[in-house]
Amino acid sequence: MYRTTSYLSLILGSLAALSVISVQFLFIGLMCSILGFAASIFNIFIQTKYQMEKRLFTRAHLGLVLSSIPVIYIIIIVLIFKE
Repeated sequence: MYRTTSYLSLILGSLAALSVISVQFLFIGLMCSILGFAASIFNIFIQTKYQMEKRLFTRAHLGLVLSSIPVIYIIIIVLIFKE
């Protein structure tokens, strides 16, 4: 379960990050982003609870960063085009 959620968070985070290429895919990217956040947080919780990995930056952290890209993109677009 631990490895599954780490790879799932990476895959969903990558899909979410790739969705900012076009505006039509942004809704799908936000859905992948939400699921990627959930998988990453679950993985980090398991990692912390059982002290599995001692590294500072893991696959779940990378998935969390990748999942946040569409949200940051939308915030930047709103700030640029606000009137």
